[in-house]
Amino acid sequence: MIHSLGWVSSEPTIASTKQANIYFDYLGIGFVYMTFQQLRHFIAIIETGSLSQAAKRCYISQPSMSASIKALEQDLGCGLFTRHSKGLLPTAAGQALQQHAERMLREAQQARASVRSFPAELSGTLRLGVTETISAYMLPRLFQGQLDYLSGVRLEVSESSISETQRRLRADEIDIGLMVIDNVPPADDLHCEKLFETPRRLWAPTGHPLMRRSHVELSDVCEYPFILLEMDDHTTTWERYWQCQPHRPKVELRSHSIEAVRSLVGMGIGITILSSLVFRPWSLEGDHISRRELAEEVPGMSIGLLRKTGGTAEVSFFIDRLKGLVEQSGLLER
Repeated sequence: MIHSLGWVSSEPTIASTKQANIYFDYLGIGFVYMTFQQLRHFIAIIETGSLSQAAKRCYISQPSMSASIKALEQDLGCGLFTRHSKGLLPTAAGQALQQHAERMLREAQQARASVRSFPAELSGTLRLGVTETISAYMLPRLFQGQLDYLSGVRLEVSESSISETQRRLRADEIDIGLMVIDNVPPADDLHCEKLFETPRRLWAPTGHPLMRRSHVELSDVCEYPFILLEMDDHTTTWERYWQCQPHRPKVELRSHSIEAVRSLVGMGIGITILSSLVFRPWSLEGDHISRRELAEEVPGMSIGLLRKTGGTAEVSFFIDRLKGLVEQSGLLER
């Protein structure tokens, strides 16, 4: 059932994509007052499904986020979101705008990149090591922002485990590691730099009893079968937030595949606790999974860079570019 929430329309004003496209003509009056900031706010709500979470991601207050979207809807003359049991979902007009908004923001990034002046002396190959989580859920998004556009530098990407990435760095087989750094110990020979942190939340099938409670504690999670992800040292973090609990959930199944865990939760086989980075509301299982925060503080998933102390000009330039792309893509704000 769909409900109205403040500025969120209960029914889309524009019933079809064809009609909505009237507002998406770059030369039409629909874009006179539209700003990139509003489009970033719009995309943040689509990706989080929540006004409050989108506001946190964009580092603004919830009233400011609401006012930004309201102004965008007034400019377009149509409602962009509806309130659903799973959160905020785009209307038909919102879905049509999403395609244009993503393209416009992507082209803006490319425009910035195309006018940057790159040091002429940069050349050769830069070897980037990534872990499974990064290659599946972060790297494609960064490549959309032309992470590989490094002037005369050739980017070579390879995937391995966290421990293997550390070994390869020490052996000079790669120049930089991009990975989950939750459990990476301090080391004198390697420099670790955090890029961003994404929260971990409870995932359960839509309509699950835990989704209807006013608050959920870790002890409540123990009442139901649990699906445990084992990739990228996730189990080490899992041990950290369960070690002080008198009981633990019964692990129904363990998997190294986030896709498998997502499917099993969507099918109602069990529940899990995972990072927001790996949630895909547009996936086949997205309609069957709900998320919520837990009453206790659960460690978030930190993404960072690992490299040897010092480094070449190519390494420094790549890191600067990566930070810029992470910020532009919204990953920094998760």
